[in-house]
Amino acid sequence: MKQSKDLSIVNCIATSLLAVFLSIPVHEFIHFITFYIYGDKCEYFAATSVNYLELIDYRSLSTFHRVMATGGSASIVNAIIGLILLVILLKAKLGSMTRLFLTQLMGAHLTEGFGYFMIDGIFGAGDWGNVFSYFTDAPEFVSVLRIVLSVVGIGGTVCLFFILNHMSYYFIEDPEDKGQRMGVAIRLHLVMLITGVITHFATWAQNPGVKSGATSFAFSCLTVLMWIPFFWAFMFTGVMKVMPPKESRFLYKLPEKPNYILLAAGIILILIDIFVFGPGIYL
Repeated sequence: MKQSKDLSIVNCIATSLLAVFLSIPVHEFIHFITFYIYGDKCEYFAATSVNYLELIDYRSLSTFHRVMATGGSASIVNAIIGLILLVILLKAKLGSMTRLFLTQLMGAHLTEGFGYFMIDGIFGAGDWGNVFSYFTDAPEFVSVLRIVLSVVGIGGTVCLFFILNHMSYYFIEDPEDKGQRMGVAIRLHLVMLITGVITHFATWAQNPGVKSGATSFAFSCLTVLMWIPFFWAFMFTGVMKVMPPKESRFLYKLPEKPNYILLAAGIILILIDIFVFGPGIYL
């Protein structure tokens, strides 16, 4: 009987589209919800930014609430979601497609979480740069906070290189087979990297802040650095063979039969992200 063609790349593209849709816009939605929780309102909700009206006195809030309300909540929630998904991936028995999707989704949320800590802590910009602007009365606190964010962000980002590499071997039956390792690395990590970066720039280009000059291309390029864990996971698994397991971790095979319904859903949602959420929904 003729063996069916391996079209697992189709499923990996589909799950990567869903993972991006359920991480990047979710980050902005958390900002959106946070402003309303604290009694503010938003002018628009977009895929890469939320413009709030500053109807409350944020500087009158306690330190914790000032941090959360002015931009810190989203990346913190991203990191928490990613860590919960990591525990599920390590502890739960999952189907092959579910594990594929949750691995990419976990990586995306931890990328958004630790990535914002790292970029904003080092360069003092972005979401946390907005937080810092509300602490002009406490420069020492800002200095300490930037150091903490930088250390946690860099540490978490580097750890994610190895976590994603670890997850690869659930799909690799023979760690000595470089072709098999490369196939999994491309499908599981490189596809996710390409999807995330393309979507990032596509939504950025549609953002209403671009036309007003409020959203710079330079910072947009800078934030793409947070997706670097997927590149190094690809390198570690497919090229460098970093930390192969001592004992077989193989439990799943990437689903070879293409799920075109899932792919169609992913394409539709990412188009909504780019062309509906990208330009922003005015409220």
